[in-house]
Amino acid sequence: MTSSRTAVITGGLSGLGAAAATRLRADGVQVHTIDLADDADVRADVSDPAEVRSAAEALGPVDILINSAGVVGPNAPLWEIDPAAWDRVFAINVRGTFNMCRAFVPGMRDRGWGRIVNLASIAGKDGNPNMSPYSASKAAVIALTKSLGKELATTGVLVNAIRTRS
Repeated sequence: MTSSRTAVITGGLSGLGAAAATRLRADGVQVHTIDLADDADVRADVSDPAEVRSAAEALGPVDILINSAGVVGPNAPLWEIDPAAWDRVFAINVRGTFNMCRAFVPGMRDRGWGRIVNLASIAGKDGNPNMSPYSASKAAVIALTKSLGKELATTGVLVNAIRTRS
């Protein structure tokens, strides 16, 4: 990978996002993190389309997008889940991925090159007991990734999901 590439990583200050940032920097990629933490390169809530648009305008062209921001949410049987907690998990895990792709895909398409990696989970395929919001949201991320990958199949922009063990 050449040093002329630029990456954006949501949730890039912890967990898999931080590991991806470290690795890409070691490969010479210019990395920008988007996170709610104060130390992020850009502080933004990925579930808010206006904040994502503003972040995209501030960052400019991006070659690599890693959607790592996510939350697990409540650990309880489905019938005990507060709808607001359900909505929060979907807002971050699914709408955040949607918002980021929506903001950065057009530029990648225009340049004929891009790489998008969406963090999903094996829970999105198999379902975890007492984690219905998380499992359902990660299933949505998997489906979103498959659909977007097919939409971009002839553009030079590749889209993949990584299914973690959580």
